[in-house]
Formats: sequence, C-alpha cells, structure tokens
Amino acid sequence: MSTPSKLHRLCLFMTPADEAEFSDAVRTSLPAVRFVDATQQPETHTPTFRSSLSECAGPHVTLVDTSIISESKFHRDYVVRHPSGRGWVYAIVGTGLASLVRSRSEDDCLWNGELRASVPAEDSRTAEYVRELMRVARTGGTGVFAVDPMTRNIAHRAERNFIAWPDAAAGFGAKEAPSLTNGPTAWFTIDR
Repeated sequence: MSTPSKLHRLCLFMTPADEAEFSDAVRTSLPAVRFVDATQQPETHTPTFRSSLSECAGPHVTLVDTSIISESKFHRDYVVRHPSGRGWVYAIVGTGLASLVRSRSEDDCLWNGELRASVPAEDSRTAEYVRELMRVARTGGTGVFAVDPMTRNIAHRAERNFIAWPDAAAGFGAKEAPSLTNGPTAWFTIDR
C-alpha cells in the first residue's frame, strides 16, 4: 500500500533567461536546493548536483532540497537501474524533491513547462519546501489569459495554474499574436 500524497502542479512559460532568474530566486529563497539533470541517466548512478538550471542540458530536471535529503541519500535511495539494464533512472517525486519539465520553443511559439511535486501526507518539511518553491515560481511570473483560437476572444480571468515569466511574456505573450501554448487549440496572452 502506498502512502497518500498531494500533487502540486504549476504550468510555467519560461525562456532560458527566465530560467536563470528562476534559479537565482530559488537559490535566494531556498539556498539548499540543487538541480539534477536527467540527461545523465544513461551514464551514471551518481548524478551531479548542480547549483543552477543553466548547468542542466535536458528537458527534465529534479530539484532536490539538500536540507531534507542529502546528495548521498539521493544517490543511494532515489537512483535505480533502468529496467533494460542500460543506464539509470532518477526519482522525480519523493521526500525533498520537486521536478521541472522545461518550456520548449517550437515553430515560433513557447510550449509550457511544469513544476510538479507529489508530497507525502505526513511530510511537513517537503510540504513547506514545495509551498515556498511554488511561491517563488508564482512571484516571478504573471498570470496568463486563455485566447479562443476561433474568435480571438480573451478570457475574463487569468488561468489559475499558468504563469509566464517576464522574458517569455515579452517574447511570446502579446495580445495581437499570442504564442504561449500548451496544445494545438490552447493559446494564452498576458494582456486582458
């Protein structure tokens, strides 16, 4: 039987410049957080703990609060052999962990990424970490409004769990040509 947990999810539009700002904000508010790049999975069972998102190359990054879970404990308990026998798999959920699927630019638009965490019910330290991490993400960004692709009408309220950071908002969030997206018919603008 698994432990009950609560899922936290925030859709983020961020460019590399926004990611650098986000990394700085995370380090300021949560100095013990380190970033684990999932692109290392084929190579090593002891991934490097990095101090910035800019040091990570892949689309998926695990954010580890080292005040809750040490690097050695992560390597021991949260890295397993890939079922194929080739490479490793790094945990993306668990005590002291959050994960970021990065935004991606494609065909002159920016697809959202996601900041996620699954917090075990009795894990107050991870709950506090995730609450602060989500606060940092929300504080650095601005709300976005859905745009009807057929009528170009803009929603009256900002989407509850979607945030655009400043560079993404400036480059992709214009009302006249909204190009923040999370699907073929889901477009967003920062302007109401």
